[in-house]
Amino acid sequence: MTIAQSKALYERLQADEVFRNRVLAANGMEKRMEIIESYGFDCSNDEVQMALNKYSTNTSSDICENYTLWGNRIPG
Repeated sequence: MTIAQSKALYERLQADEVFRNRVLAANGMEKRMEIIESYGFDCSNDEVQMALNKYSTNTSSDICENYTLWGNRIPG
């Protein structure tokens, strides 16, 4: 996978809820790879895992920035 493809996969995970849900709900890495390849991405297991990890890490930090420990939205 090129850097451009890796970035495109990450951006697709962020922007496309249907794609993201299909990938995240897939049963195992082999199925995830099939879904990702069916959308035209050409990447290795490691590259997919890195994109998923980056998405998960960034999503977790966005959630933590917007919510207190008690689950209340922080004003602003």
